[in-house]
Amino acid sequence: MPNCPNCGTWNPDDKTLCWRCQTELPRPAPPKPKRQNILGFPLWVWAALLLFFVATSLGQCFISGVPPA
Repeated sequence: MPNCPNCGTWNPDDKTLCWRCQTELPRPAPPKPKRQNILGFPLWVWAALLLFFVATSLGQCFISGVPPA
């Protein structure tokens, strides 16, 4: 928690009012949500790879004329 904006007094993190001057302390910003990573890559990369492999395997079945098993 930062110091009091009014008097500059340090206050513990769990306080909402300054213990010296009773000024309301600023609230900390909420933490940013973390991006979901799988093996170091974002989720959209894995989705794009999956779509690529599905599209190429289906494309080979239709181009070669062999029905899917």
